[in-house]
Amino acid sequence: MYCPKCRKVLPDDATVCDACGASIAKEPELMFDPPKKEKSEKAEKTPAVKDAFKKWAREQGSFCLIAKAVAVVVMLFYLLTAIVYTVTLIVEHYAGGVIFSEFFLKLLTGLVYGVIIWLLSDAVLYLQRLYEMKKKEQKDK
Repeated sequence: MYCPKCRKVLPDDATVCDACGASIAKEPELMFDPPKKEKSEKAEKTPAVKDAFKKWAREQGSFCLIAKAVAVVVMLFYLLTAIVYTVTLIVEHYAGGVIFSEFFLKLLTGLVYGVIIWLLSDAVLYLQRLYEMKKKEQKDK
């Protein structure tokens, strides 16, 4: 327990603080206790997020996860290509309108390719599940 006046740590059976002489009340609501550390919201949410991601990854299957990773890599590659191309145009002193139209064209190209790959992986997952359902129905008959 702690002294309510000087906050010195005292034994639980103390009636008087040996540092400042204050009397120690035996009622718990009058004593000072150090604040308890509460778990942050982030620490509480982290396991739930990890569990949700693991569940999603299991549902996707390895092929679809690889395809989605490829989609993300393609999008990042085109983003990087657009940035490098834009910097090159700036260095070569081209007009501003050309720079940004080329940048967005390359960026859009990468996004389109990435989204197409992503959607194809979802289509494969859907067809795979449909095939498994049909196979299960035939097995049950």
